[in-house]
Amino acid sequence: MLLSSITIVSAAVFASILAGFIPRLSINYVCMLFGVLIVVIAPLNHLVTRFDAGLFMYIVAPLIYFEGQTTRLNAVRQSIGKIIGTAIVLVVAAMAISGSLLTLWGVPAALAFLIAALSTPTDATATAAVSTGLIVPKRQNDLLKMESLFNDASGIILITACTLWIQNGAFQYQWTILHFFTAAIGGILIGIAAALVMITFRRGLQQLNSWAANAQNMLFIATPFVVYYLAEELHVSGIIAVVCAGLMQNSESASSRFIHPRQYHNGLVLMGMLQELLNNMVFVILGIIVSRVVYKDLVTQSYSGRWLLIGLALYIVNVIVRYLYGRLVTMTRRGSLIFALGGVRGAVTLALVYSVAASVSAHQFNQVILVETLVVLLSMIVPSLLFPFLLEHDISEKETARRIVSIKEKMVEEGIKAIEKIYLPPTIRANVLYDLRDQQSNNSFKKFWQHWLHTSRQPELSPGEKEMEQRALRWAFRAEREYLDMISQKENLRDYVYQLYNGVLLAESILIDPDNELR
Repeated sequence: MLLSSITIVSAAVFASILAGFIPRLSINYVCMLFGVLIVVIAPLNHLVTRFDAGLFMYIVAPLIYFEGQTTRLNAVRQSIGKIIGTAIVLVVAAMAISGSLLTLWGVPAALAFLIAALSTPTDATATAAVSTGLIVPKRQNDLLKMESLFNDASGIILITACTLWIQNGAFQYQWTILHFFTAAIGGILIGIAAALVMITFRRGLQQLNSWAANAQNMLFIATPFVVYYLAEELHVSGIIAVVCAGLMQNSESASSRFIHPRQYHNGLVLMGMLQELLNNMVFVILGIIVSRVVYKDLVTQSYSGRWLLIGLALYIVNVIVRYLYGRLVTMTRRGSLIFALGGVRGAVTLALVYSVAASVSAHQFNQVILVETLVVLLSMIVPSLLFPFLLEHDISEKETARRIVSIKEKMVEEGIKAIEKIYLPPTIRANVLYDLRDQQSNNSFKKFWQHWLHTSRQPELSPGEKEMEQRALRWAFRAEREYLDMISQKENLRDYVYQLYNGVLLAESILIDPDNELR
């Protein structure tokens, strides 16, 4: 297990590095490629143990929690009707229609509806992967986000009902309806209760000294794992519990961000880092699973033809049902098509497939995983090919990067000019100018190593010299901020300027931080 974790985490990290050199390709596809490479390279493949659906959900739970935390509770209240429509009505309709058609294909009814239910949950992170560099209309984007937050739970309940159907030979309608409401309401109550306890406890810590900041961040990391575990142990929806906890804590963060600004900022940075790492791990695992399934099928050659056709038919039916739902809720034809294709399946679907492995025969499980693997791949490939023609291209990222570089150069020039107007000893002047130029990565490798050697060899600055260097840098940062203030008013460049202004303020915060021993 340890070697598996190290291999997957390493692949996730290297995928982030490689993705920086291929900006046009979504990082999720890069991660899947690393997953494929792990399977292809035999020694690495042996390091990664067999997939565990239960453990995998503990990787997904924090991602759903973070997604919930970035969603305003008020937005959810205003979207209750849309949530019910996509997370219940659409899921049930898609399962009923898809399952019925599969029975006409000769698939046993219980297995047909299980396959249909497994294909219902959508994945917000997978949807983002197929729309990189494109602008998804707000209505469709909001609806897809709300759908992906809540439809996992209804999908899981229907999947459980279908596995019982396979085992008992009959579909238990009363049990399914009762279990749905019990799991949903129980998940909501557990999520809210756990969030209130965490909020109250953290609020108490915030009244203490700043030493509590690290403890709060630790609680923040632990919250989704604890909430999901408690909900699952109580046999209610862990997914809904985690989403509700995240929504509740969104309001808490907005109400207490200035009590300890450093802790709040560190929490945002930590959340961003964990989101990227966990998301990368999910898609590395997806690449591994898909590769192993395809490889096994190619070796055995026992299921490929008929079940690949069933997978194709299942995907097409799901797209049609989603398109008709879009038209039903008064979307345009284009908007309905975007919504239909935007329901991308991801690693959660395959995690649910593995969760039913013990409930079906080995033969049935192999059939199910082939079908669902094809649905996942088609749901990612088809929109990746069609979205560039359906959606507007987002050129703002390139334009933003270009404008920021241009403004940053002039900003640093202002800081350097401010230093040139004051007296400083040669050593301190050299250090300050190096730091200012380093803001725009304007120091070559040669200069870096020269400065590193010089800094390593020279005696430590006296307290008075450190104070002088700090004041000089603050003087330069002040000149940079004044320049940014001026151009934001003159050229209406607030979006660009605020990013740079944030960087200057962070640099000054590091400089004056009493806990920073390197300042």
